[in-house]
Amino acid sequence: MAQSGDGAASTDPQVPLPELGTPAGWRDPAGSTVLFRDVTEEAGVDVRFDSALEVELTKDTAIMMGGAGVGDFDRDGDSDLFVLGGGNERDSLFLNDGTGVFTDVTESAGLAELHLGAGVAVGDYDGDGWLDLFLTSHGTPDGGATTGAHRLYRNNGDLTFTDVAAEAGVATSSTVVHDGLGAVFGDVDLDGDLDLFIAGWQRDSLGNRLFENHGDGTFSDITEAAGIVDEIGIRGFSPCLVDTTGDRYPELLLVADFGTSRYYANAGAIVDGQPRFTDVTETAKVGQEWSGMGTAVGDVNNDGRLDWYATAIFDADDVGRGLGNKLYINQGDNLFDEVAATAGVDDGDWGWGAAMVDVNHDGWLDLIETNGWDLPSYVGNLSRMWIARGDGGFTDIAEDAGPLHNLHGLGVVEFDMDADGDRDIAITASNDEFTLYRNELAGSTTNWLTVDLDTGGSPGLAPDGIGAIVRARVGDQQFTRPIGGCANFNTSSELSAHFGVADATVIDELVVEWPNGEVTTMQDVAANQQVTITPS
Repeated sequence: MAQSGDGAASTDPQVPLPELGTPAGWRDPAGSTVLFRDVTEEAGVDVRFDSALEVELTKDTAIMMGGAGVGDFDRDGDSDLFVLGGGNERDSLFLNDGTGVFTDVTESAGLAELHLGAGVAVGDYDGDGWLDLFLTSHGTPDGGATTGAHRLYRNNGDLTFTDVAAEAGVATSSTVVHDGLGAVFGDVDLDGDLDLFIAGWQRDSLGNRLFENHGDGTFSDITEAAGIVDEIGIRGFSPCLVDTTGDRYPELLLVADFGTSRYYANAGAIVDGQPRFTDVTETAKVGQEWSGMGTAVGDVNNDGRLDWYATAIFDADDVGRGLGNKLYINQGDNLFDEVAATAGVDDGDWGWGAAMVDVNHDGWLDLIETNGWDLPSYVGNLSRMWIARGDGGFTDIAEDAGPLHNLHGLGVVEFDMDADGDRDIAITASNDEFTLYRNELAGSTTNWLTVDLDTGGSPGLAPDGIGAIVRARVGDQQFTRPIGGCANFNTSSELSAHFGVADATVIDELVVEWPNGEVTTMQDVAANQQVTITPS
């Protein structure tokens, strides 16, 4: 957050929000039209986040809470939505009918208990084939903020959920103070089950913790044993577990506040299956953001390596809040080149959540970033929609294309809610409305492919292929997408690989690099379909 101290932010309730019109659409050079339309009400997801944390010592934390996640919780082939409520409002689980219309099933699912929720991670932690929910939580409205309040909702397979966080060993991340914001599932030791990393922002909370999954429904805290040492007082917001080196073992990329972002290289399971991480932040030339908050990972320059985007505050008032977002281009061998300013994506105001997604299907990943804070320079600014130009630079088209969002945004979720092939966007807001935007991409150069992975019958591979890398080749162009791996800011996006392929009707080669070292290759895959791939 990068205030000058840890007290609550100054407020100015007199600053009015600008009126939002309707985006007209943005036409790209290839002739397609990009348009994101607010469909929150018609989709049936008209909810808001309202934190019950009101005491002064926790006000800043309350302002930064509010997450959502997507996943096919009923395994009917489409992405459902889970949205936190904050304690003054209940959480909401919405089932998708396949067309982007949702039904609230929270009460019958057993998820309606009020609590002080912050972030959402989605993954099948017990490998039973059903997606579960991990929620960072700070207590209940009745009991107040407390440690040991996180929730792990096991999906029972019948559209009901049971909180098993305490028995699983993940109810507590900080024993010092209530803490926990972003969280992410990933297989750090490549044993086939999903481990869990939880980020903590509170000062001196020791709340940035790595939990190893034992495969029997329980976890243990291996943070220090794995080489993740919080000697500098990491103020964590948004973690990623993703392989940036090509050795299959996921690195830990942690975007954090007050200059404490960290990049931990994963040396692999080197002693009795125990993963070992090394802090190489300085030599990798990352962690340059002063007030890091949100994160996204993807191959923005189509060179086959995964790059890293970190959002932060662009100091509009010249008071030392930092120089904005950072875009780290992967050079290989744990070395990155920071290019945000030259790429035109450094100034996102008071940046929060972000996503990398090819919104116009031209083959280049675009950047979406939401923003806001209750200081005059940062109130009412539009979220960013940066379209990649294909030359390393980006252009903000939000005013024309949407999403028109000027609340104090926090998290960004990307998924295909209506099975039309393009990616839709949801944005959570600080003590405000949840907003859902349908991508109404149109044009003849908007072909696509979506890939789901099914590892249900493959011991040793994490559920839903989390940790796999999917590559698509069209002619001499290659596109690379990871499966899972990032908490963009308190959020969890769809567990699939999405490719825009412009005017191509056939993907010449589709390759899945599985975390166990196996490779699946398919030739001449027709575009404009969603395919499911299983290991050979």
